[in-house]
Amino acid sequence: GTTHTTPEGGLFVWAALPEEMSARDALTRAIEKSVAFVPGTFFYPAGGHENTMRLNFSNAEVPSIIKGMAALAEAVREG
Repeated sequence: GTTHTTPEGGLFVWAALPEEMSARDALTRAIEKSVAFVPGTFFYPAGGHENTMRLNFSNAEVPSIIKGMAALAEAVREG
């Protein structure tokens, strides 16, 4: 139930968890696994969209991205 954008450039991937999930809760678990992201709600002036996240890939090598995404997936599954 998770979706994401496919960037054609830029620095970020936008992802959405299933609507009933909280990206803030996932962030807490992800940090325990040494992974961080910005909850998407902070990019909406009226708030909401608690299930979204902005992922940065600008300063990481592919192996690190793969490892980080595996840890993030684990954090999300634990939720």
